Amino acid sequence: MARLPSNPSPSGSLPSLLSSRFTLSRCTPPIQTPFDYFWPPSLESMREWTTKRFLLRFANPRDQQFKLVDIETGDLVAFIRWDVPESMKGLDDGFEVFKVFGDESEEMTKENDSTPPEGANEEKMSEKWDTKNMLVLGLLCTHPAYQSQGAAKALMESVFTIADNEGIQVYVESLSNATGLYKRYGFKEIDRLEFDLSKAGREGKAVMDIMIREPNVPTNK
Repeated sequence: MARLPSNPSPSGSLPSLLSSRFTLSRCTPPIQTPFDYFWPPSLESMREWTTKRFLLRFANPRDQQFKLVDIETGDLVAFIRWDVPESMKGLDDGFEVFKVFGDESEEMTKENDSTPPEGANEEKMSEKWDTKNMLVLGLLCTHPAYQSQGAAKALMESVFTIADNEGIQVYVESLSNATGLYKRYGFKEIDRLEFDLSKAGREGKAVMDIMIREPNVPTNK
């Protein structure tokens, strides 16, 4: 496992990273999820939009990203993104922030951060699960050719060990096809988010399980 480069570029690792994301729902046959309903007809438009948002993550001092590579082929196997709380220090070594868009990147990062709806009580929202003090697993993506071969385990376990040593909870919003995996690593369902797909011209609901993993504090502490 290695950190993603602090200076990503469209000519470097980034195309492989984004291809892994798009392959999940645009491969043949397609592996669709209920959460691609907003995608534009043009895949290139979606790539361009996602690339910009992805690059902005490298300008965020609390975002840390790691990749797993096949040492025989050099192919990207999987990658993971963590939103790291300020209180967590075990991931600081070797971490760098990259100004993707020069002096504008800080402001652009703020503009593209997830913000609550207008009029919402942001304080009450943050109080419910207090995620600002948790390690948030923001994104975990494995190339379909490497699924069920331990890639997710390799990316998660070493960071879980750090979280355990520092007594930090881990938070994830899981798609239904990944909930079983997270349960094997100690996550428990605490809530559920449901999205009415009829508002986007589809049928049914999209569901995400809200899960938290309590720290497994070493017995010698």
